[in-house]
Amino acid sequence: MKTILLSKTAPDAFRSLQDAVLSIPDSRHERVRILVLPGTYEEKVWIRKENLEIVGEDPANTIFCYGDGARKPRLDGSGEYGTFNTAVIMLAGQNIQLRNITVQNTAGPGATAGQALALYAAADKCSFHNCRFLGWQDTIFTGDANPCTMKNLMFPEFFTQSSVPIDYPVLRNYFKDCYISGDVDFIFGSNTVFFDQCEIHSRKRQSEERAFITAASTPMNQEYGFVFSHCRLTGEGDEKSVYLGRPWRDFAKTAFIHCEMGTHICPEGWHNWGKARAEALCNYVEYCNYGPGALAQNRVPFSRQLTNPELETYYSKESVLREEDGWI
Repeated sequence: MKTILLSKTAPDAFRSLQDAVLSIPDSRHERVRILVLPGTYEEKVWIRKENLEIVGEDPANTIFCYGDGARKPRLDGSGEYGTFNTAVIMLAGQNIQLRNITVQNTAGPGATAGQALALYAAADKCSFHNCRFLGWQDTIFTGDANPCTMKNLMFPEFFTQSSVPIDYPVLRNYFKDCYISGDVDFIFGSNTVFFDQCEIHSRKRQSEERAFITAASTPMNQEYGFVFSHCRLTGEGDEKSVYLGRPWRDFAKTAFIHCEMGTHICPEGWHNWGKARAEALCNYVEYCNYGPGALAQNRVPFSRQLTNPELETYYSKESVLREEDGWI
């Protein structure tokens, strides 16, 4: 495996992650590791590669940050940035892995900055281990970057002209031992995503409105959406002030399995976003959760509390992520 060094000070090392990524030819299929030495790297990064690892020493001292928000004016005067131009790191392609790093959008709360992504994950077989993703509104977006979408976004030419494929039947993402913070819809999108033993932290809102953890937009025929397994749901806001999710699209699928839920979770659990159709079509399920926020008595009727022990297998990471290529 080829290793590339990224450092703020070390000789013969790249100074920016973007430069390190661009040094790898699109045609190279062997695995490449970018080893990131401790430091705070203030940059936006677009990655469209295959078989890439980005490995830091510790998320506490290996940090990528930037501060674009959706309300930021475009330089050409054509309007505002919009949600999907704000990501600190944008990933497309396949077999990309991040370890031991922090990705932080520093734009601030949505009331002032608008939506502000830390991560835009548009890659298949993309995994994150012991990472932190910090933001406010829309911290993590898991969704595609198809050519039609890219025409409307401010992606650099080296990204849009890359020969690395980005069109896959399903985009699968895996988060292991990660910390994710935000306040409104801070985990959203259409991908199949498995969150394994992560801490999902709801920040205190700057207004009196209630907050939301997820906003899935699962396609109609996709079997899985977001699956949270053995995660901890923590919060710093008021008690009973945070919903587990609301449906960005009608067929939204979100499952919480063996999760610990704090007092910040609303008794109703879920919100319909004012959509009667989504109420009938979404798939919001809970299984064997615990903690003060997991009490089922007052859950909304369009969510389900499941009991079948075979769900242990159905919602395992192997079942959720494997698909026909057997990826684990």
